This record gives sequence, C-alpha cells and structure tokens, in this order.
Amino acid sequence: MSRILSDKTPKYYLNASGEFIIENYNFSKPFADFFPGIAGKFGIPMWVFFVNRGQAIASFGTKDKDRSILEFFPANKAWQFVSLQGFRTFIKVLTGKRTILYEPFHNGFANLQYNLRNEMSITSYDLKIKENNLTLGLEVEVEYFTIPDDSYAALARILTIRNVGSATKKIQILDGLPQIVPFGTSNLFLKKLGRTIEAWMNVENLDKGVPFYKLDVDPTDRPEVIHIKEGNFYLGFHYDGILPKIIRPVVDPQNIFGPVTDFSCPRKFLSFKNFHHPTEEFIKSKTPCGMALLTFELNKNSQKEVFSLVGYMRSKDALNSSLTRIIKPGYLNQKKEENRKIIKALQEDINTKSSSRAFDLYAEQTYLDNVMRGGYPIIFKQPLNANKVNDGALTNSVFYLYSRKHGDLERDYNKFQIQPTYFSQGNGNYRDMNQNRRCSVWFNPDIQDDNIITFFNFLQSDGFNPLVVKGISFMLKDTDKFQSALKKLFKKEGFLKVVEFLNKPFTPGEIIIFLKENKIKLRASFDDFLNTLIPLCIRNQEAEHGEGFWTDHWTYNLDSLESYLALYPEKLKEIIFLKKAFTFYDNTEIVKPREQKYILKDGKIRQLHAVVSDNIKREMIRKRTILPHVARTQFGQGEIYQTTLINKLLCILVNKLASLDPSGMGIEMEADKPNWFDALNGLPALFGSSICETFELKRLLVFIKESLDKTRVGNLNITEEIHDFLINLDSLIQEYLNSHSQDKDYQYWDNSYYLKEGYRHKTRLGFSGKEIEMTTDALMPILLRAIEKVDIGISKAKDKKEHIYYPYFINEAIEHKTISPSHVKPTKFSQIKLPLFLESQMHALRLSDNGTDARAIYRATKACRLYDKKLKMYKVTESLKNMPEEIGRCRVFSPGWLEHESIWLHMEYKYLLELLKQGLHKEFFEDFRNALIPFQDPE
Repeated sequence: MSRILSDKTPKYYLNASGEFIIENYNFSKPFADFFPGIAGKFGIPMWVFFVNRGQAIASFGTKDKDRSILEFFPANKAWQFVSLQGFRTFIKVLTGKRTILYEPFHNGFANLQYNLRNEMSITSYDLKIKENNLTLGLEVEVEYFTIPDDSYAALARILTIRNVGSATKKIQILDGLPQIVPFGTSNLFLKKLGRTIEAWMNVENLDKGVPFYKLDVDPTDRPEVIHIKEGNFYLGFHYDGILPKIIRPVVDPQNIFGPVTDFSCPRKFLSFKNFHHPTEEFIKSKTPCGMALLTFELNKNSQKEVFSLVGYMRSKDALNSSLTRIIKPGYLNQKKEENRKIIKALQEDINTKSSSRAFDLYAEQTYLDNVMRGGYPIIFKQPLNANKVNDGALTNSVFYLYSRKHGDLERDYNKFQIQPTYFSQGNGNYRDMNQNRRCSVWFNPDIQDDNIITFFNFLQSDGFNPLVVKGISFMLKDTDKFQSALKKLFKKEGFLKVVEFLNKPFTPGEIIIFLKENKIKLRASFDDFLNTLIPLCIRNQEAEHGEGFWTDHWTYNLDSLESYLALYPEKLKEIIFLKKAFTFYDNTEIVKPREQKYILKDGKIRQLHAVVSDNIKREMIRKRTILPHVARTQFGQGEIYQTTLINKLLCILVNKLASLDPSGMGIEMEADKPNWFDALNGLPALFGSSICETFELKRLLVFIKESLDKTRVGNLNITEEIHDFLINLDSLIQEYLNSHSQDKDYQYWDNSYYLKEGYRHKTRLGFSGKEIEMTTDALMPILLRAIEKVDIGISKAKDKKEHIYYPYFINEAIEHKTISPSHVKPTKFSQIKLPLFLESQMHALRLSDNGTDARAIYRATKACRLYDKKLKMYKVTESLKNMPEEIGRCRVFSPGWLEHESIWLHMEYKYLLELLKQGLHKEFFEDFRNALIPFQDPE
C-alpha cells in the first residue's frame, strides 16, 4: 500500500506528435486550461474548461456562464469538485460471485488497492486521458473534442475500455455526468438560489433515449410567462458491429447514488450484481444527471467504445431530427478530424520552424490565443457587379470570427460571451482586442486599414473610449436600391421574408440560421450569398461603456498604425490626411469637471465618482435609428461627423496634453480607472498619474511631426473645437517655457484643465461640424513646443543616478479651498513616487534615441530589484509593502501573487521586444531562453 501511495511522481514531456504529456497528472501541480471554443464559420461554438484532476472537464456550456451545462466554478473550486461533479465512470468487473468496483481517474479510497498509471495528453484542439489499472488488467481512455461545422453545440466524449489482462471479463459500466444543468438556469440561480430553481427543472424526450434538459418557463419574476424551447441534451451510443444503438441514460441521480447526495459512492449501482435501468425516474423538480448504463464482455486484447455527446440544441425537434446522422458510423471521427483541421488551419498562419520544437508549438498556441482574444478576420468581398448596383460605392467588409473576452477559470471575474450562432463572435475589452489585432495586418494584409478605422472610431471627443467592444451587426442600406442584387438569389416569397429580416440589425450567423429555420432555399452557396449581401449593408461595430475610462487604451492605436505603415508605407498620406472615414464615438457617460469630483472624505481630499451618465445625451442617442453612438454635427442635431485621422490624432493630443499632473510628469487618472495595471485601482482617488502614458504622448507628438515631414502636406483642415483647444494650449505651453516661477507646473495644470473642461462642455453633445484650415508651418512649432514640455516632465521622472524611470505617482492635495459644502479645489500638491515597475522601463526603451541610452536603461533594469536573479526573469513591480493600501488591491496581495512582485508575462515580453527593436540583440538573446514559456521547466 505504501508503495502505491508514494510512487506517483509526475512527469512532463512533448511526444513526437507534439502532444504535451503529463504522467500521473492527478499528482502534478494543479492548473486550469480551456478548449479554443472555435467551431468554424458554420458551427455553434462551445466553451469548455478543464483541469488536471479527475476526468478533467470542469465546466462547459454555450454563450456564457448563464448557459452552462456543467456548472462554472473558478479554478480553486474546480480542482476540488471535478472528481465528484465532473464526468464519472463506474466499472463493475463481474467475476463469479465477486463484484469488483473500479472508478478510473479517481483518487478516492476505493482505488487505493489498485496499481494505477495515468497520463493526460493536451493539444490545441483536443484532450485525452488514459489510465492503466495493472491490478485488474484494464486500460481506460477518454478523448474529448468539440463538434465543429454543425447546427448544434456539443462536447464529444469517446470512452474506450481495453482488456489488457489474461482472461475474458464481464463488465458493467455507468458513464456520464452526475449532474447536468437544464437550459434556462442562469449562473445567478445556480449560485444563490440553487434549491429554488430546481422547481422549474424538467427532463423530456426519454422515450427517444436522449434526454432533453430545460426549464419549463423562464423563472424571472415578471407578469409575462415565457416558455422555453431550447434545451441541453445527453446522447450516449455504441455500436453492435456496425449497427449504432442509443443507450438510454439514467437521469435521476438518486437511482445511482441512493441517499449519498455528495456523489461519492454509487450505492444503488453497487447493490445489484446486474444493475438494471430503473423502472421509475423522477424527472421534475430536481437537478438531473446523464449516465449511460451498458453491460458487455471483453475478450483478451479486445476493447469497447462508448460514445457520448453533451450539448445544446435549439429545440427538441431539432435534436430528434439530427440523431440518425449523429450516430451514423464515421460521423464522430469525421467531426474530430474537422475540428483538428480548423484549428491547425488557423495556426498555419504562424507556422514556425526553428531548432526548438517547443518554441514552434508555443508560437502556434500563442497565435491561437491571439485569435481568441482579437478575432480572426474574414472578408466579405463585394460582388463582381457591385458597381452596377451601387455606383461604385461598395467596399469589402472585414468581419472578425471567434473573438471573446478571456474568461478562464483563474480569471473568474470576467463575463465572457461567445455567440451560439454561425460566424460566431463575442465581446471583448477595447485594450484586449486592440492589442491582439496589432499584427493582424501582417498575417492578413487584405484587411488593410480596417483595424485602424475601427479602433480610432471608438475614441470619443474627450480622448476616452467605451470599454466593451461587442460584435458587428449589419443592416440593409436601401431595400429598393438593392433588390436587383438580392432577387437573383431567392424565389419571390423567400425574398420578401429575407428583406423583412434584413431591415433590422442582424449578424451573418443569424441570417444563415434564419434561412435554414424558414427553409428558404438559395440559388447560391451561403458564402456567395453573404459576399453579395454584406457589402450592401451598413456595418455597426457595437460597444458598451462598461465602467470608467482607462488612461492607456488609446496608445495601442499607435501600434496598429506602425504595423500598417510598415506594410503599406506608401499610404501614409492617405490614411493620416486624406481618408475621411473617421468618426467619434458618442457615449452616454462623461467625465465630471473638477468641481464635481474633488471631495473631502474623512479629512482627506479625494477624487471619487468621476464618471457620470448624462441623461440628456442618453435621450438624444436613444432617439437615433442609424448608428446611434456616432457623433453628429450641429452639436448632436446634424449629420454624422466624418473627418480625417489627423483630426482624431490631434483630439487625443490636446486631451492628453491637458491631462498632465500638477508636477507636469504623468498623465492623470482622471476618470475612475488607472491604466492596464488594473490592480492600482485605488490610485485614481489619490489623484494618481502615470509616466507611461506621458511617454506615449511624446510618441504621438513625434509621429505627427514625422508624418508632416514625410508627406509635406501644405494645409490641414482641423475640427474647429480641436483647433481652438490646440491654439490655447500652445499659449499656455509658451507661458510655461518662458516662466521661471516655482509654481509654473501647478499653473499649467490648473489652466490647461480649465481649457479641457471648456472644450468638453462645448463638444459634450457633438461638434459644430466646421473645420479650420491650418498650415503645416503653423502646426510644426506647436508640436515642437509640446515635445519640449513633455520632455521636461519625463526627465523629472528619471532617477538620474540609477538611470531608471519611476512609473506612477500619488499627487497628494495638501492645500485646498472650499467651493461647496462637499467639494473642494486643491491649490497645492505634494508628489509621492511609487516603487519601480517594469512598464516604465519598457516605454523608455521604446522612445530611446540611440543604442547607448537603450543599453543604459537595460543595464539599470537588470541591476535593480525588478530583476529576479534566481529566476533570471523580470518582475512586473518591485515590493509595494511601503505603500499605503489605498493605492489598490495589488498592495494587499502577497509577493509573487497576481500583480505584486510577480512575473507578468505580457509586460516582460513587451520589454524584451523593445530590446530587439533597439538593436540590443546580444542582450535580448541573453534573456530570451530564461524568460519565454517554452524554455521553462514544467515543474
């Protein structure tokens, strides 16, 4: 017994096929992972999370957590629950009068008598677990993958039991899930009203042997009763020769576990040598299960396969009409191969051949992760006769598949969403999507400037942007004008139905499902139909405000611009100065002026509740029928305001140049949120600021200046309000540069803030629509003075002795005057520097003018406390223990946990990238193998 208990050392390696293998995975360090949730253009995606415990699958479902089939739990709970609440396989070996119970992949007391060896095999597209019971002479293997390119979503599971012993074995199994969440059960009900919601639960379709799990009606407490048509299902089957046979599962867990409600012991299954399907099952008002019962004999060296799918169907009729083709021999193997090909085709974009197999596979996986975060572009190309239809005005339309917000088990706070439809797309945060698409144009050059237009158009007149980027929807522009293009594809009656559907916003997946459900036949393929339709539509990239405004989101647009211009340098003049494809996002949320957000709290001056919903704006936007969140002329009452990119760049410039802190160093966190380092969530209340965005402001200034130099544009038409803001700011900068006052930083802060508040008040509902002509010769000295002003602030953030930059600052208000019973105006600040962060060194490297300066930054960073000498890696921050807890949650984290003194990979990678871009090749490769994941010891 002691040998069996002790001999479980895990082992990690890549096999010849590129699969990552973990031997004795139940005893390895716990981790959480997920399937890509990609089902192809014409598939319904499913999210699936797994861990290295039990039978691995911890939770799965469709769309979001509110449509779970196996309940969502965060990582720490998943590690605890998966062995009991996840997939289970109970095996009874019947030998004479003796019955032996064995549960593969489980580490409970019942298995201590067996000599077991197991392993987990992980790829980008599937998961396998295998266990060898040397005592019983049985080998059990389970393979998981999701179903692609079909009208439903499902997790496929293939259980294989092999007799590797010396004698024939009679075996009875129960295999499946001890609990399945019926469709319509939200995550809120599961977590807070788990007992109450059982009253709505029901299981249908048992006469077909394929249970359909759903609530009878929507449980929301409201007058209208809404019946639920959709449902989750469990389908188990096997083959008798080549004949498929559906296995009717047990759906009442009490018939398996009896009074043992924790699922630890299948007492009723054990009570009978030949357990039979129960004659009576309670299928209402309890959480059901789905476990297939099968009895069979296994000769020596033979095996038995049991197939199951657990998933979602749009209706019970859709389920039953699909059964014949699903259980047909070869179907699952075909879908398994299709799933592999879809994922491998995406990864082919970054197919890498180096001396390291691990690095090559890592490149593929990280690219796939980028696709999941940023989406994969496809282009709906205008038809050949498009000019005849719309006078040459049509353009190709880029559409991103597969994107979603990260929502893995260790980031349980994120509300991920994957649309359960064809051409699936999901929600994502602006920063995440933007930075994950920065290199898209290099992999897919045909998208050209689409990302630049998309993300710049989300920027508002105040320089901020909504947080949540949702999917793209379309709406037909003009039914009468485009009839000639669409009529060719349908019969008359079908055409009228389609036009009615297209007069409302739709997605490509929704229109295809509409055609299928209404049995409208096309005279073309779905792809040809969409290529004809989509370029004739208005495209609406939807978004939601979310919460607050981050200070760094705009900076990723500069990355996209650089990527685009590196590939299309000849288009600099067109994209910056000529193309009038740019608009401003119109948000219902606005940043309060200082007099409304600076308060006295517990004797201390704080900046709180800085963002508020503007009811007048909300009502104005609500009344719009076309692109409601796009800013208009005539201060909101005119046409959509379209302009050039230079106007958007100058809009960012003036807003950020007027947001320097009272010391002239960092960009203020003026709108409730910090930058990407979210764990400094308390810093905005402390009038926090960041030098990182000041570096980016200089980068913007230099970019505009160099663009003017390269293109030699003579005159610019600048948005009237932005022009006036810029001219007035320049006057303040000139005063600053000529002043010898010790108070000049505060004076610039105060006066520039007044200008910003005046501009924002004027443009709150929109722009006038007028543009003012300005010469390059007039703009250039303004830019140079702004660069000089910014450089002064950056130099003050530098530790001259250590040649390193402080990133964040508390600007403590030490004197004030009262302007109302609850609000104050600070009249004097004292600045406190936060400890070192890797982020500021990365930005400093990015703007280094020469190799000598860059090398000095590198050496200083490696010599300071940001470099972990033991790990030979770079920490995201040094110790914060001497900082007040008010700076944010990172202060209370233990060192090495989350964002406190941990190795934050994406920032470390960005730092290494800047080394490479600065030509520090020796230094880069010195750190390369120590920092990158594929070269780490799995232990």
